[in-house]
Amino acid sequence: MNRALFLSTVQRTYRLFAIFTALILFYLLVIMGMYTSSLETDPFAMLPEAMRNALGISAGLHGMTGFIATGFYGVTFVVFMIILCIIAANQLMANLVDRGSMAYFLATPISRRKIALTQAAVLLSGLFLLTSITTVVGLIVGPILNDQDDFNRIAFIQINVMGFLLFFAISGYAFFFSTLFNESKQSLLSSGALSVVFYMFQLLSNMSNDLKWLGRFTVLTFFKPAEIAVGSANLLPSIIGLGMIGLLFYWGAIYVFKRRDLPL
Repeated sequence: MNRALFLSTVQRTYRLFAIFTALILFYLLVIMGMYTSSLETDPFAMLPEAMRNALGISAGLHGMTGFIATGFYGVTFVVFMIILCIIAANQLMANLVDRGSMAYFLATPISRRKIALTQAAVLLSGLFLLTSITTVVGLIVGPILNDQDDFNRIAFIQINVMGFLLFFAISGYAFFFSTLFNESKQSLLSSGALSVVFYMFQLLSNMSNDLKWLGRFTVLTFFKPAEIAVGSANLLPSIIGLGMIGLLFYWGAIYVFKRRDLPL
């Protein structure tokens, strides 16, 4: 990794991560503020059963942690972070090639491998910082907003750790496509299309037992915040699966960037 390139890239991208951090914190605090332990009814009870299954709330809510896991981490957090991964990965590689800026980096003594490693480090450090801030803010604000002792801090931390690992994997394939294509639109289209397919597969697999097999073909199946909230999730397979997927794609991205011809 090259320190000078890392710092200059952080200066170019920190606004993007700051905007998404603010959005995610806003929605997290809104969901926390909506919760009250005195609720006598399930606020999602009016939803059709198929939609409840798709959102992973068929078993109902379990305290503040379950409410957050369902109302925030089940959909909003995932969608925002997928968008962030795709945009950031594209800006870090494909966009530089598309605009011709990559030629300036390659004209320096920095090797292609170091360039790719440095850009990947910027992406991962940004994702790690975002999830860390989200975790800390949630741990601080959760008990303040909830006067009942039904905020499971351990489960909340586990949800965020698994969230980071999920987006380690998603940012991996987004970064891979960003190194594979010369044009931003191709990188964005490929990452976006694959993410939409993964999301649809996950929804369909949750909605029907006949479509459960679709869950085998999406990385989102490893992230089960509602199950983590109630303590029924087996985290080890998900940790291994997401870790291997992320490592494979990042390794592939660096390898492709080292070997391919660039139109510079």
